[in-house]
Amino acid sequence: MSDLYRLVYASKNLLKVPDAEASSAVAQILATSQRNNAEVGVTGALMFNGGAFAQVLEGPRQGVERTFERIQRDQRHGDVTVLECGPTEARGFTNWSMAFAGQAEAGQTLWNDLARESGFDLSRLDGDAVFRMLHGLVIEEEGVPGTASIATMPTVAGTSDADAPAPRSDMAGLDVDRIRAEVADLRPASPSVPATPAMPATASASTGQPAASDHAALSVLREALAQERRRTTALREELDDLRIAQAQDRAAVEAVRQERDLWVERARCLASALCREAEAVRGTPDAPAVGASVRAA
Repeated sequence: MSDLYRLVYASKNLLKVPDAEASSAVAQILATSQRNNAEVGVTGALMFNGGAFAQVLEGPRQGVERTFERIQRDQRHGDVTVLECGPTEARGFTNWSMAFAGQAEAGQTLWNDLARESGFDLSRLDGDAVFRMLHGLVIEEEGVPGTASIATMPTVAGTSDADAPAPRSDMAGLDVDRIRAEVADLRPASPSVPATPAMPATASASTGQPAASDHAALSVLREALAQERRRTTALREELDDLRIAQAQDRAAVEAVRQERDLWVERARCLASALCREAEAVRGTPDAPAVGASVRAA
């Protein structure tokens, strides 16, 4: 089995720089990536916009693991989400230790369309679609075939150029479920998730090593717990907001009720005063009748 692996991920852009400085910040990221990737035989491409990163890493498994672990520790990335991971027959970005795709407006439009289709949820992005988008943009913008020879790329100990078979034109036949399960071998446990109690590993009869399925199951369980915790936190925050709004509404209703009672009391006092005045008018002696005045004369 070939040791050539491909990993596609997306992450939130946490660069805290003004828009005018964003280009220089991305250039620094690219320069560092190109230097580090060349040392471990990793190639790939990076897409960047104001809200997110999308990146493809490909190369020897050990090199991909090291590179991705470094990315996960980078404070400029948030919510790092693996979209696709697994063995591949050929590199898609042979000529680039890290290409920068999507500089043109058309590239940004494609990336925004993909994000819109996923509801702007990184975990719902399609890894194969992201790879094909980046590959097509690099080929279009650079004008260089993406699967040329990699004779100049260094190799990691225990691997050779023979590990990179002839290029293939697409990712057809990719078993997405199996690939997502294998991401456990590339992703360290998230520091925000409490440590899961150790589970007894099933030893392989031939090697005595824990079965890979156990590691995959633990990784899936950790991720599921983390996602559930995030959903629960969001629901609690929403419930707190509703309770605050309800308390504010109650306060407003109480203020209206007090205002109503005040005007009721004022109306009662006014009615009482009017009644007293009417009684006072009725108690005043009437003036002499006109007929009586004539007779007296």
